[in-house]
Amino acid sequence: MADEAKEEPQNENGKSKRILFEAMDLILHNLKENMNHLDANFKHTQKFINIVYDGLINNRRFFLLASGRSAFILQCFATRLVHLGAEVHMVTNLASIPAIRKKDILIVLSGSGTTSIVVSLLKNYVNTIKPHAIACLTSHPETLIGRIGDITIKLIGRTKKDRAPDEYAELTPEGTQFEASAFIYLDAIIAELAIKLGKTNEDLLRAHSESI
Repeated sequence: MADEAKEEPQNENGKSKRILFEAMDLILHNLKENMNHLDANFKHTQKFINIVYDGLINNRRFFLLASGRSAFILQCFATRLVHLGAEVHMVTNLASIPAIRKKDILIVLSGSGTTSIVVSLLKNYVNTIKPHAIACLTSHPETLIGRIGDITIKLIGRTKKDRAPDEYAELTPEGTQFEASAFIYLDAIIAELAIKLGKTNEDLLRAHSESI
């Protein structure tokens, strides 16, 4: 009995480890699929890079719009934009933010392209004034959010509105695939911009808050 009791947690740990790596492998597979897709359609990414670069060198303000976990992804992107010298505002319905101007840039992240609060805030901004550029990142460019962008980047990955086999749903629930790909993609965009601007890691560190 004692030997059986010892074996049980080992089996459980082994099962947990396999599930963990299966989930990571699924995310990595999706990331590789995105790399191939983005490479084949690189002109869209190049236009996105040019828009953000133009915003950085011309002191345009950046307004970043997303909801839920996607908002956390954009917040990470916002931090890096600040390190590159940008003025950035996260668009929510909970905080006071300045009005967007014609010279500013709006970046929208929504895997499904149908998140109601994002659609509502986006309509409000677009109806108020047309900014210099709107860049949208989504898995569904056919949606309102996807269609409204001056440039729309399609990232491959299951979102909360997509169906999937049960094992996929368990390993990468809801929008995990899209969110993981978006995080890596936007960090890679920052790397491209930093080199384009001649910024080193030390330059970015000097812009980093000492309180964090």
